[in-house]
Amino acid sequence: MSLLGRFFMILVVLFSLTGCWNRVELNELWVTAATGVDMMDDGQWMVSYQIIVPSAIASGTGGGSGSSSQPASHVFSVKSKTYNQALSYSNLETSRRIYIAHNRVIYIGKRAAEKGMDRLIDFYLRNTEAREMVSIIITDGLASDLIKKLLPPEKLQGAAMAELIDKESDSLSLFPKVRVYDFVLSMNSDSKSIGVPVAELIGERDHENEKEAESLDVFKKTSTPLKLALTKLGVFQNGKLKGFLDKEESLGVSYLSQKVNNTEISFPCSEQLGREMHSSLTVNSADVKLIPRKTSFHYTMQVRVKINGTLNESTCTKDISKTRTIHDMEKEIGKEVTRTINEGWDKLQELGVDATGFADRIHRRFPREWETVKEDWEQEFKKIELDIRVDARIQRPGLLQKHIGSQT
Repeated sequence: MSLLGRFFMILVVLFSLTGCWNRVELNELWVTAATGVDMMDDGQWMVSYQIIVPSAIASGTGGGSGSSSQPASHVFSVKSKTYNQALSYSNLETSRRIYIAHNRVIYIGKRAAEKGMDRLIDFYLRNTEAREMVSIIITDGLASDLIKKLLPPEKLQGAAMAELIDKESDSLSLFPKVRVYDFVLSMNSDSKSIGVPVAELIGERDHENEKEAESLDVFKKTSTPLKLALTKLGVFQNGKLKGFLDKEESLGVSYLSQKVNNTEISFPCSEQLGREMHSSLTVNSADVKLIPRKTSFHYTMQVRVKINGTLNESTCTKDISKTRTIHDMEKEIGKEVTRTINEGWDKLQELGVDATGFADRIHRRFPREWETVKEDWEQEFKKIELDIRVDARIQRPGLLQKHIGSQT
């Protein structure tokens, strides 16, 4: 081939490799921070999108620092028969295309959760933009109401809620973080159950000042009438919401699910008659071992808990420098952990929901017996008994050897 021919071939190749032919500019997209899903009375889905306003974030006015400031996010809702149709119908209300790849959290309304999560999961696994690492939050009311509420002092409520879930899972372990990916695994497990955090608006509703509180002036106030907070745990079976657990019950389930990282344990001192004054232990590590056992009639789960923590607050009047006093306090901590585990376990057995994943453990331990049990697992699950033993250790009792109010 001549030199001229090679030159023309190179030109043809270069023109065929030109990029950006299918580019989409950022100012043509609405980047989504959070999504809300509700089931309406007419049987249709209402999908709400919390979209980011880039100009408000870039200018620093999204926090409500001036009278001309604008919110950092905007929320609008679309009704449709399917999730993807709602995404398409959004083009009738906005000039920009909804982009859900950066979505941080999905709020699911109570009615939608009771209807079932299978269609939402199908959408997130099938759509090329949707990501399986997005967190799931349940609300006892409408997700469209929750997604509009700000979470001061953050500008983006969706991102703030995702960070709140991460910190709660690491520091308290009351409500474990659940992503779409985790929900998919639970639906394909033997137990087919999982617990999902519930967020609610708490406080007293003031209808007269509600619009003002939801405006940007909320950042100028010392407190808002309604606040967004994690309150309880919603338990699912076969992708459908079955009931709720309170904080204590949820922590007990976290122990049984081996999801306790750090938490706080309040316990009474053994010498107190009324036992109304409590001391506080910050758990630095919690090692939980679950060993299934089988008797001739039913299964037993051995629960062995080892806790190490720091004593951060004490109402005990005895000398903490003495070994006997420390041992007495450790026994009280063990009783408190045992009580918490039993509370969560009793609630799960009442609902008949294996949110602890015991079915998977029994299947692995007794594969042959599982074939005869799995068809009637809900009833078998209610017969399981727990054998709980807690070994609590106070590693750091603090600087004071006696309670500050002690007379001796």
